[in-house]
Amino acid sequence: MTNVSAVNDNRSLSLNQSLENIELRDINIRVLKETHQQTWNITKEKVAIIVPYRNRGKHLFTFLSRMLPFLSKQDGQYVIIITEQAGNEPFNRAKLFNVAVKEIRQSLFGDRLYGINCFIFHDVDKVPSLPSTTYKCGGNVRQLVTAFRQETGIRWLYNTFLGGVTAFTWDHVAKINGASNIYFGWGGEDDDLYIRLKLNNITVDRPAEREGIFDEFDPNHPREYNPERFALCSPKNVTARWRNDGIQQTRYRLLNRIDYDLFVWLFVSV
Repeated sequence: MTNVSAVNDNRSLSLNQSLENIELRDINIRVLKETHQQTWNITKEKVAIIVPYRNRGKHLFTFLSRMLPFLSKQDGQYVIIITEQAGNEPFNRAKLFNVAVKEIRQSLFGDRLYGINCFIFHDVDKVPSLPSTTYKCGGNVRQLVTAFRQETGIRWLYNTFLGGVTAFTWDHVAKINGASNIYFGWGGEDDDLYIRLKLNNITVDRPAEREGIFDEFDPNHPREYNPERFALCSPKNVTARWRNDGIQQTRYRLLNRIDYDLFVWLFVSV
């Protein structure tokens, strides 16, 4: 059994837990490891799949078991980065994206993260329903999701939706100053990000409606809502502060980093 750290719903990724101690049902880690390693090819685009995370171990295992075989069939070189927020403060999904991108941009030659120029911001509870979905960047920002498939049916998204799974190049991130750092709690950060793109005249490419369906594992999982989210993501508010609230201003402490066979784990205080 490969030495990969494990999670459950009540604790962070732990050094003293291995997958040998977790019931994985249909997940064959040896096969996942082999298929994942097949994607490494220095001639292909290097892509980071950045997954903000805290206390959702069941979803993370499902995500890895679905995504790793899927990525092995894609035409790219992929690094999954699980960015876990330490402490008990409300979850800050957008800031965790900034943290991962900063770690990538600061990496040196020989580091697994070095040379990445495509960043896919990815929720832990969503995976593509169709094998034809492509995980890569383009000249414009790419919004990969058009609908979420749930147990109760398909939920179609509005045509300005930006979230779930979105691909940016470094040029895009730099131009909009990344994501906001101030959204502690659920909601608003994706709308803020969309306004940043509009302010900088960056186009968002979207797949055809039926080609962007993603499976959503648990749409009703508990969320701690940000009570100020609607005021924060108003166009007036975002326009006034985006230059001074973004990746250039992101401050954090990297508490730990471990490079596992299947992913890179960043444990951070934000």
